[in-house]
Amino acid sequence: MKEIMTTKLAMSLPKMDFFDNVAKFMTNTTSKLQGISLSVIIFCVVVTGMMFLFGEGPSRTAKKWLTYIVIGALIIFGASTIGQTIKSVGGF
Repeated sequence: MKEIMTTKLAMSLPKMDFFDNVAKFMTNTTSKLQGISLSVIIFCVVVTGMMFLFGEGPSRTAKKWLTYIVIGALIIFGASTIGQTIKSVGGF
């Protein structure tokens, strides 16, 4: 009787693969972070643009910030691309 219940329980449960769950989690997380990051990047670029208007000192600071903003954006959006490439090559 116990064997029959175990078999029925196993048949009714969906098969969960650990790697599928990790892949879905990573995809969802990176897409959410990219959405939030895009808003932050746009805000930072606007602030940097305003700094260019206020003279020599803030303009120098704005040039440094703009470099960091571009590098950060490349890392954020490149991470998703690298993750998708590893996922497709690895067959996950």
